[in-house]
Amino acid sequence: MKDNSGVSIIIAVWNQLAYTKLAVESILKNSTTIPFELVIIDNGSSRDVKTYFDSIKTKADLNYIRNEENLGPIRAINQGIKVARYDYVMVIHNDVIILENGWLQKIVSVMDGDPRIGIAGLAGRKEIYRTGCVNENSLKHSLQNEDLNPPMEEDVAEVAVVDGLCFVMRRELLDRIKGLDETYGYMHCYDLDTSLTSIEAGFKNVVVKIGAMHIANGGITRKLREYKQFVKDDYGLLKKNCKILSRKWRHMLPLKI
Repeated sequence: MKDNSGVSIIIAVWNQLAYTKLAVESILKNSTTIPFELVIIDNGSSRDVKTYFDSIKTKADLNYIRNEENLGPIRAINQGIKVARYDYVMVIHNDVIILENGWLQKIVSVMDGDPRIGIAGLAGRKEIYRTGCVNENSLKHSLQNEDLNPPMEEDVAEVAVVDGLCFVMRRELLDRIKGLDETYGYMHCYDLDTSLTSIEAGFKNVVVKIGAMHIANGGITRKLREYKQFVKDDYGLLKKNCKILSRKWRHMLPLKI
């Protein structure tokens, strides 16, 4: 195994310590012997968040980076990508709970087995419209969440776009795209954009059948009252970013796998 064979797991955090602890502990509990590092980008959280990560330094290969202000998840993820040292780079929300032992090895095995895969994740859609919106009925996942369509039966399913709740990018793809597109500002649509970039670069995107739960089913941070400090109109930002996405990718949209 090469020195850089493994997974860099990037998590952007802003307070929400209870959810973050659940997510991190589930990763540590259910990962296999494959090497991995935790790259934590702290967007100006309260002191207890740093205290927690200080307490797990002996349990994990940890790279903790703190920003003194909230830069938003997209810029934070790009910070993590710049310091990630392994061949595979994972981005995962701090409210995703992994339920399946050996999940990390399963994702890497799928990607190792098919060099055409640029991005693999836990959920994704097989269809995205010309407007930049996705067809929710085409969702592929194995999440233990209510109000979703039935979990996937196949072990691996090709999709058009991978959901940002958790996605793993091949280093070869990252070397080409140099990170996430920060045009989208604070959040929304960066996962769709990155997925389309993967396809344009000649790769394909897949979802791997892994038991997990997305606690907030849409992101816990954006449901906070304090979120309005950074994004006054979340739905307005979503609509704006969908327009940016649809214009940028009009040569590829609509897309159905």
